[in-house]
Amino acid sequence: MDGATIAMFVFQTVVTAIVGIAAWGIKNAIAEIKAVTSDLKEADRENAERIIKVEEKLNDLKADLPLIYVTREDYIRIMNRVEDKLDQIIYGGGCSSKGKED
Repeated sequence: MDGATIAMFVFQTVVTAIVGIAAWGIKNAIAEIKAVTSDLKEADRENAERIIKVEEKLNDLKADLPLIYVTREDYIRIMNRVEDKLDQIIYGGGCSSKGKED
C-alpha cells in the first residue's frame, strides 16, 4: 500500500464518520422535535378542556348573578323606600319626598 491509498482510506473513514455523526445528530433532533410537538399537542388539548370548563363556569355565573347580587341602583332605590317607610312609622302619616315609589 502506498501513501496515496492510505491517505484515501483515512479521508474516506473521516468523511464517513462525519456523515454518520451528522446523520445521528439530525435523527436525534427530529426525534426531539417530534417529542416536543407531541407535548405541545397534549398541552393544547388540556388547555382547550380547561377553557371549556372556565366558559361553563362563567356562563353559570352570568346566569346566577341576577339571582344572587343586587345592583347599586336597586339597592339605593330599595333603601330609599325603606327609609320612607321608617319615616312614616316614626313621624306619623307624613311622607318624605325622596325616592318615593309605589
